[in-house]
Amino acid sequence: MSNNITKPLESFQSIDDFPCGGLVIDENKIIVYSNDYLKHEFGWLSINLVGNEIDKILTRSSKIFYQSYLVPLLLHDKKCEEIQLNIMDATGKRIPVIVNVNVDESGFSYWSLFNASKRDKLYQELINTREQLEVQAESLKSLASIDELTGLLNRREIIKRSKLLLDQAARSNFSVCFVMLDIDYFKKVNDDYGHTEGDRILSELGQCLASFGRKTDLIGRYGGEEFLLVFPDTDADTAVLLSKRLHEKISIIKTEDKPITVSMGISTNKILDSTYDEIFHQADMALYQAKNLGRNRTQLYDPENIDD
Repeated sequence: MSNNITKPLESFQSIDDFPCGGLVIDENKIIVYSNDYLKHEFGWLSINLVGNEIDKILTRSSKIFYQSYLVPLLLHDKKCEEIQLNIMDATGKRIPVIVNVNVDESGFSYWSLFNASKRDKLYQELINTREQLEVQAESLKSLASIDELTGLLNRREIIKRSKLLLDQAARSNFSVCFVMLDIDYFKKVNDDYGHTEGDRILSELGQCLASFGRKTDLIGRYGGEEFLLVFPDTDADTAVLLSKRLHEKISIIKTEDKPITVSMGISTNKILDSTYDEIFHQADMALYQAKNLGRNRTQLYDPENIDD
């Protein structure tokens, strides 16, 4: 035992009555007193602690923290509050503890320790709960923006994202193409084969469009059998080529062994106005011109050829 003990042990006995661990450590980091809490809570008998350095009960990481942070803090401020350390109990089990320390003028430090296992458990439960809530919130956000049948963006979401994309395009001066797509004679499919068949076609078309688009493209179900595809950094000629490939890809979808067909209308932010409403209106007019010209085709908006 250290010869530096200058206080009578009797002065420490009342510490046994407190529901917390009590340690007294001298200026050489030697434990000179431990109360019964350390015996009952951590299995450390006073006889096994007194005369040993505090390092005896600290885990490796806490030893480093103690030397690099806690010791300088105590030298400077003479106290610390609510520091979490990890100690080893008498069986070698790691236990988190909350530590408060005061240092007196003679260099003795007075430690109070609280078992923080339950607090750590509660904290972890709170983290898990928060993560679950974040997952649920993300799921709700997804439900609010995704069309359930097709898995594509719903009308509200694609409008919102398209407007943001057009704002960015206006700042960076790049082309954006809108493609309005409508399934030909879809009402007849529902009338002849039922809405279950119609839902199947919409679902398969949604998968087809999703696999066709790039990560930067916006693809959504605008309503009923109408779909809106928004291609950033794409000019009109490229959009026309893409639409031809899309016609071929969609033809794989069949009802009663007959491939479905679609009509498409294209407009870009480089024609007349670049606002969302105007570009959408232009693409919609081009779509209906494609319908009037026989369906199963793509029409590029041209203000010279389309009667508004």
